Amino acid sequence: MSLSNKRTPSFANWLLSKCIDRILLEEFFGDLREMYEERTNSKGKVYAYIMYWVETFHLILGFTSPQLFKPQNKSLALMIDMIIHNTVLAFRSFRRFKTSFSINLIGLSSGLAAALLIFLWINDEQSIDTFHEHDDRLYQVMQNFTRPDDIITRESTSALLARALEEEMPEVEMATSVGTPGLFGTDGVIQYEDKMLRVVEQYADERFFNVFSYPLLIGSPEHVLSSKQNVVISEEMAKSLFGSQGNPVGEVIAWKAGKVDQSYVVSGVFKKLPVNSSLQFDMVFSIDVILDKRTYLRDWQNTDPRTFVVLKEHANASLFSEKIKSFIATKLEGYRHTLFVQKYSDRYLNGRYENGLPVGGRIQYVKLFAIIAGLILLIACINFMNLSTARASRRLKEIGVKKALGANRSSLISQHLIEALLITSISIVIALVIVGMVLPTFNLIMGKQLFIKFDWVLLASIACIGLVTALLAGSYPALYLTGFDPIAIFKSKISGSVSDLWARRGLVVFQFSISIILISSILIISSQIEFIQNKNLGFKKEHVLYFNTDGELDRNSSGIINELKNESSVINAAMFGHNFLDRSGSTSGIRWEGKEPDNNTEFVNFEMGYGLIETFDLEVVDGRTFSPDFGNERGKVMFNEKAIEAMGLDNPVGKIINLWGEDKEIVGVVKDFHFQSLHEEIKPAIFQFYPELSSIVVRIQADNQQETIKRIGEIYQAYNPGLAFTFNFFDQEYETLYRSELQIASLTKYFGAIAIIISCLGLFG
Repeated sequence: MSLSNKRTPSFANWLLSKCIDRILLEEFFGDLREMYEERTNSKGKVYAYIMYWVETFHLILGFTSPQLFKPQNKSLALMIDMIIHNTVLAFRSFRRFKTSFSINLIGLSSGLAAALLIFLWINDEQSIDTFHEHDDRLYQVMQNFTRPDDIITRESTSALLARALEEEMPEVEMATSVGTPGLFGTDGVIQYEDKMLRVVEQYADERFFNVFSYPLLIGSPEHVLSSKQNVVISEEMAKSLFGSQGNPVGEVIAWKAGKVDQSYVVSGVFKKLPVNSSLQFDMVFSIDVILDKRTYLRDWQNTDPRTFVVLKEHANASLFSEKIKSFIATKLEGYRHTLFVQKYSDRYLNGRYENGLPVGGRIQYVKLFAIIAGLILLIACINFMNLSTARASRRLKEIGVKKALGANRSSLISQHLIEALLITSISIVIALVIVGMVLPTFNLIMGKQLFIKFDWVLLASIACIGLVTALLAGSYPALYLTGFDPIAIFKSKISGSVSDLWARRGLVVFQFSISIILISSILIISSQIEFIQNKNLGFKKEHVLYFNTDGELDRNSSGIINELKNESSVINAAMFGHNFLDRSGSTSGIRWEGKEPDNNTEFVNFEMGYGLIETFDLEVVDGRTFSPDFGNERGKVMFNEKAIEAMGLDNPVGKIINLWGEDKEIVGVVKDFHFQSLHEEIKPAIFQFYPELSSIVVRIQADNQQETIKRIGEIYQAYNPGLAFTFNFFDQEYETLYRSELQIASLTKYFGAIAIIISCLGLFG
């Protein structure tokens, strides 16, 4: 078999040609090729390839005659000789001081693994929503609502705003209005022939696919949403409904969500959404689907959709914010709320506002873990420094001999830095293995889909982290060990100075100070989480589950409520609208006797059916709750204590208020309860009765829950055959309000434990 079919590694040949004298080069090439051919024939190409590289490194590292190494460039030859020599010395040192080497390796590997995990997480956090083509010019229009005591910032705007900005503001290249998913209250159900799917919808105007970079596999961005009968679906949904073959454009699918029950024509298919998109949806309808059902949104007074703009090149966002501040006041007389813009890709990390001013958000967690990563690496580097200086006496003769033979200090420093770089390089390899092993668990905790992708960003980051770690860990020992006088070394007059001893002790104290800070942080965070989980919210959330009245259930909600109440294991059941926690609607359209003209109090709007107060065990402090015993309750309302206080009403039961132009009688007052995150103060709230709503909540007996849930599922299936029964427990839903805090608490515990273990390793060393 010819050698042409067994090509030797070209890079290995190039490396040899740079390091071996030309006179001997051909001879060695010939020998290596012969051995490569024999190994290929006897043990296979993979084995021959590996052994070729082994032989190459044997030659380069000096296991053969030193005369071989005669590169043409003398400075290059000197550098190669120094690197090879110091590398061989480093490996000899590792063999001599196995315990120190092992401790350093474990410490650095653990620290680097933690730092790499944090780097992957931070990199993912910073990548959210940055993939859009117009990222640098894509902004979201926000709105500040001024209340008597503060200013609240919201995403909701008028549905008319996007088109008005595009037409009247020369800085705007294009704008789009995006409706809120789930506005109709229930999870939508799509049906095609005999297939039914529960999906997440999005509503937007015709500019949506021009403003946002969600690539279309089929269809034109300008036309896919040009008709309110059109729907654009994801490629996953297209495969589920129509299979992998054929073009779904033109197919008719049925869509039901709340009171919407219509057929739509597939006009396009969009590519699978990136995982780093904050918007996640399965299909996109025209925003007119919402506006036709919620006609009150077609004016400047009411808000709900979100508005996004792409500014023109060189437009100044700050000046634009100032320019549109009172834009709506030019459309609606007396409108006092103000507009501003925030860069869309900044919203994810900087989404918190207080009194109308940005106060951070998830960016605080990013900064926190960047600091933790730095501290863990610093602890690992301190271990290396301490162990290297502590065994100085065992390496002093080596240094003394080299200095006596003429070695200068810079060459000795380079020796120790190369040793640190080698340990760091080995630690990086081990750290990558550790990261690969723990990444699935890490993703589970953080709700991420992180993976190691060896692109130039990751490789450059790893190289930088490794280089900084090696310099940080190796610099002090290198300077310390090479600073001794050779004569004093040979006369055995070297002893650890008080300053050196205190330096090492100081570093150990510093290590454990960091560990104590981390332990304290863990305890504080744990106590906060415990407070959140055990806080009396003013209602009972345990053993309560809820599900949506989707599919055919929407037409028979009262029937299923009655069936559920007849179950012995069900304590109570009721209906509610919106979302009971954190995401209810709100209104300032309430008038009452004695209201001041400048009182802009905003009320959280709760929509409920009979029995919701009793199901959550809310306390009625005055009057009564909604009950069928009193006939039609649509003209009645209830408030919480905070609302009565904001309105300044004495003896409120029986008084009349005006809501959206209709007079309503106050029949009861509910004791204040926490219906939002504990980050928020309890807000004024109004409770309205509706006979049919989007969700059903059920309180069940604490014992035998699995059987009860199974029975509820059977009742659900009787009304909705072919559609899977999905539900959530209310206490779990409550915990989602603190998902970030719970994730940070878990990570802090793990990384704090790593820091403590590394510190203990250093003390042991």
